[in-house]
Amino acid sequence: MAYGPLAQCAFMSGPSPFKKKAPPSTEKKTFKDMLPPWKPPDRCEAPPPGSFMLYCFDMEEVKSDASAASRSLPLDEMSAVVFGSSQDVDGMVYDGNKGVRPEHAAIYYMKSRWFLKAVNGPVTVESMTLHPHLKDSDGKPPKRYTSAVTKKMETIEPMDAKRKLTREFCVFRLGDSDRRFWIGGPLPVGDGETEEAGSGAGNAPEGRAERKKDRKEREKERDRREDRDRERSRSPRSRSRKRRR
Repeated sequence: MAYGPLAQCAFMSGPSPFKKKAPPSTEKKTFKDMLPPWKPPDRCEAPPPGSFMLYCFDMEEVKSDASAASRSLPLDEMSAVVFGSSQDVDGMVYDGNKGVRPEHAAIYYMKSRWFLKAVNGPVTVESMTLHPHLKDSDGKPPKRYTSAVTKKMETIEPMDAKRKLTREFCVFRLGDSDRRFWIGGPLPVGDGETEEAGSGAGNAPEGRAERKKDRKEREKERDRREDRDRERSRSPRSRSRKRRR
């Protein structure tokens, strides 16, 4: 894994048929449209220790060996991770596909959520339902989440806003690369996302406890919305309208 600034391109001046031959120049020139190294937002913070794991697998490898476990990287003490094809400096998650840029994309942890940002190239976010072979470093399938959303993948460009990763939409790929990355851990549940019955460890006691916790959080959010609507209906303006009728 390597992480570093965009590479500089050097041009050597050679002999010209219209000028007298001059000694070769070793001057280095840099493209003006090269972007500076990506920097994460100032509000990024490291996630709780032991909470999240970054996994990686290649589609061809999984097709040839369905029992192959994903390669993994703990995200402890990592507020941001950059993905790309640069091999200059340690710290970058490497993908050597031809279409992957030196600094292609990044994920960062902020406000108890992981966000995905396309830095210098397109990134496709995919639903875990498209990958039934997902397995963790121990070879165990994760708890699976699904939703009624018909669009199960979305491509974001560098000019687009960041994308929040959720329990269902936690898989992504860089450009046209065949390699997939996904995050395992307590990601937030997206709108309409629910756990599939009997998936992963969902039927274990800890799985039932987590489902119960998610259900309580949804009920609390519903109660808060109802309270806000009730307060609005009791506003002086609403009462005066009712009296005029």
